[in-house]
Amino acid sequence: MLKKLAAISLTAGALVFIAPTVATAAPSVPAATSGSYAETPGVNVDDPIIDICEVSTIVFGSGYFLPSETVNVSVSGLNAANAAVSGNTAAEDGSMTVTFRPPSDGEGSYAIAFEGSRSYTATITVSHGHDSAVSCDHDPGVAPAGSELALTGGSVSPWILGGGAVALVAGGALVAAGAARRKRA
Repeated sequence: MLKKLAAISLTAGALVFIAPTVATAAPSVPAATSGSYAETPGVNVDDPIIDICEVSTIVFGSGYFLPSETVNVSVSGLNAANAAVSGNTAAEDGSMTVTFRPPSDGEGSYAIAFEGSRSYTATITVSHGHDSAVSCDHDPGVAPAGSELALTGGSVSPWILGGGAVALVAGGALVAAGAARRKRA
């Protein structure tokens, strides 16, 4: 029993520290090259896991939509009507960048569906990384609406890192206790 608990604790702690690296190491889908008929232009979801009042960006590669196409964007999830989505018109090259900010009282999984010349659904998970805000517009840690494109890059919650550290220490202590017990026996 002690061995199983030690193995589980060490594995959980290691996974917490490795997960952000693995998530960013995934290869992105390459954008279609000019003259390439068979390849589908790429889509990239920056920050698919965010905290309340943070922003996730969905980027469609050149040629994904028709030039200057207006794309229908819908959001489903907890209190989805209060979510903020900016950008629904493709650029002249068919690319498009859309930002998603969950509602201040939202949590869980959100599906952002795009319906145009091509369809796509992005899934973004929202967690309570910090206390929920009354309004994301008044949260001093969040940029004002309209500047979402500047909020790129991910971050890891200190609570997750602390939990991983505790799991590693607990697993190490269990291994040490088991070794000391065997030594005495």
